[in-house]
Amino acid sequence: MPILPVKTTKLYSLIVDQLKQLIQRGEYHPGDRLPPERELAQRLHVSRAPVREALVALELLDVVEGRIGEGWFVKRPPDAALDVTAVQGRPPSDILQTRLLIECPVIEQVALQRDAAELSMLEDTVRAFNTEVDAGQFHGDADRLFHVGLARVTRNAVLTDLVAYLWDLQNEHFYRLVEGLSGNERSRVGRYVQEHRNMVAAIARRDAPGAREQMRRHLEGVSRDLLDS
Repeated sequence: MPILPVKTTKLYSLIVDQLKQLIQRGEYHPGDRLPPERELAQRLHVSRAPVREALVALELLDVVEGRIGEGWFVKRPPDAALDVTAVQGRPPSDILQTRLLIECPVIEQVALQRDAAELSMLEDTVRAFNTEVDAGQFHGDADRLFHVGLARVTRNAVLTDLVAYLWDLQNEHFYRLVEGLSGNERSRVGRYVQEHRNMVAAIARRDAPGAREQMRRHLEGVSRDLLDS
C-alpha cells in the first residue's frame, strides 16, 4: 500500500467542526447567542485568534452572524446552510478574484497608515519567506504571515480574519502543487518573495498607488500559476 501524504488540519477548522456539532445537536438554536470569544477560547484551550477565524468561517457559511457590540448568534443549522466542502470546492479563480477585490485596497491603506513597527514586521515576513525558500522547505507559512500581516495593519479584525480564511481556501488548491520546491516551482516561489519585497518597498515609500499595483500584479501572477498547474 502506498504511503499517502499527511494532511495538516488548521486549528480553526477543528473549532468550526465542533461548533457545527453543538448547533446540530440542538445545544444552540437559531437566534441563540454563542458564548463570547474569550470564553470559547478558554473552553477550547486555545487563543482567541483561531476562535475568531472559525466564527468568521461559519459566518461565510451562513451558520452564524456577528452583530457589532452584541456578539455572535446562530443563524441556521449547518445542514440548512452552505456546506464547508462546497466553499472549499469553489474554483481557484473565484478565490483569487475575491482576494484581488479585498487585498488591493488593503495594501493602499497600509501604505498610508503603517507605522515603523508595522513596517518592520512586514520586512521580517519577507526575510522569513526568503529563508524558507532558500532552505527548500516552503510550506506557505511566511507567505500567509505577510498577507494576513498586511490586513492586521488596518486594525480591522473582521478584515484580517477574512484575508486569513481566503488564503487558507487558496492553500487547499495551490501550495500542495509546489511541495518539494523543485525546478519551475522553486523559481516560481522565488518570484513571490521578490514580489513581496517590492510591495514592502512601496509601503516604505508610502506609495499607495504603487503598492496597489504591485499587489495586483502579484495576485494576477499567482492566478496564472494556479490555473496553469
